[in-house]
Amino acid sequence: MFTRRVFAGCAIALLAASGGGQEHQHGKGEKLGAVHFATSCSAEAQKEFDRAVALLHSFQFNHAIQGLNAALKIDRTCGIAHWGIALSQWSNPFAAGMKDNSQLQAGRESAERGKAAGAKTERERAYIAAVASLYSN
Repeated sequence: MFTRRVFAGCAIALLAASGGGQEHQHGKGEKLGAVHFATSCSAEAQKEFDRAVALLHSFQFNHAIQGLNAALKIDRTCGIAHWGIALSQWSNPFAAGMKDNSQLQAGRESAERGKAAGAKTERERAYIAAVASLYSN
């Protein structure tokens, strides 16, 4: 009887504590750290690109895609942004076998847009080719 009470008490305490971590306040502004990934994009697009790569590395994939689209809006010739979109669409790298067909198709299309954009440097073309290989069968 004592063991059951201890177990029940521990279970209730753990259950109560598990929800507490979900409610928290974020400080003002983003705290992503400094990222600089040199590109051939315009200086203004580069700022959006760097922020988006920081978001990508913070596992904030949808926000990263938004930032990369913002970079493309500023500089349509920023082909490497398509690499970032495709990589963000891959999402969690630790869940490689858990992608649905629509997610894989979206990533393939982004990689193809990157190839079609004609990245300006060999390095950028290599990054785009590498992300395209993630989506190849």
